[in-house]
Amino acid sequence: MLQETPTPQAAEHGDHDRIVMASRRPDGTPDQLNPEFIGDKETAVQAAREQLAVQAASAVDIAARGVTAGPAEDGTGGSEPDAEIKALKEAQDKAVETAEARAEREVNERHQGLGD
Repeated sequence: MLQETPTPQAAEHGDHDRIVMASRRPDGTPDQLNPEFIGDKETAVQAAREQLAVQAASAVDIAARGVTAGPAEDGTGGSEPDAEIKALKEAQDKAVETAEARAEREVNERHQGLGD
């Protein structure tokens, strides 16, 4: 479809990016200009869920332990997870759940499928 004149929104704000998968800024927001998801919606949701889940879990880990982690203070490196690791895992799981919900909302708000 050829468009001879821009839509009112495009005329006022410029064009926007059409994407299948977003590039992400450190805060998780898409790094495109007013992105519109195209293609298969379920694929876009799954890609966004995975991106934001990994980013959220990593952010929790970095906030809790810093960029690097060393061996246990007693040097044992035992197989039983300690309370700190358990709490970290629970925080990561909660962050992943929140990120996945955010991903679904984002794609649902910005997806432009065939016939929509």
